[in-house]
Amino acid sequence: MRQMTPEFEEKPIEQNQDDRLEMKSLSRKDRLKYKKEKMKATMEGMSRSEKFKYLLYFYKEALIIGTALLVVAIILGKSIYSATRPITISYVVVNCGNQMEFNMTPMRDYAKSINKYDGYQIKCDTNVAIVKDEYSQEYENNANSQVYINFLTMCTSDYYDVVFTNKEGAFYCASQNVFYPLDKYLDAETYEKIKDRIYVAKDMNGVEQQVAIDISDTEFAKSMNLGYKDALIGFAGDQEDNHERVQEFLNYLFP
Repeated sequence: MRQMTPEFEEKPIEQNQDDRLEMKSLSRKDRLKYKKEKMKATMEGMSRSEKFKYLLYFYKEALIIGTALLVVAIILGKSIYSATRPITISYVVVNCGNQMEFNMTPMRDYAKSINKYDGYQIKCDTNVAIVKDEYSQEYENNANSQVYINFLTMCTSDYYDVVFTNKEGAFYCASQNVFYPLDKYLDAETYEKIKDRIYVAKDMNGVEQQVAIDISDTEFAKSMNLGYKDALIGFAGDQEDNHERVQEFLNYLFP
């Protein structure tokens, strides 16, 4: 037969049947008073260590529940705080060469340079892969259809400010009207800065549009480790906040 450990040997004796019956007949206030007096009588003559063990056992359920609620409150509080912080920028990297090697530091440096890092959030996705031989197929025959559908849904709901992509991805985005034409975003000053970098592609109706900006030669694009040399950016959100964040980003890239 196994021997009991000292902790279990010293476990306080629980209330007997008479105690429980007597407790039921009392009001809540009297029950608390009764418990307090009973506890005081039980601990009389105990050492400090014995009192600690008794109190720990007596309140173990309240301690467990309280600790669990505290942990949940902390996690929930952090989640709410993270979700409600203002957005510095929301972007997606299409056809990222290697997600493990992708470097987010340039975007963090950008946020710090405009004083929108601490207390702000940067939203980033790097899992959208668009393969030429696949996106031309019907969705029901395409193993990656859910990825495309999710991507298109996020774009049409103005979730992303900036889309980083190679030319293959840009061609697809233009053909699906993911990108808004640049003239919706660029003022005259910004257009003058990037006019030699404009990428033109046909939209869903076969009409050529200026839809993206070539940033391949910028140190910013090179340091991101996108996985391709022909780096372009297009814009998929059409809310006021999207436009403001894009303009701020372009001012940083092309001062």
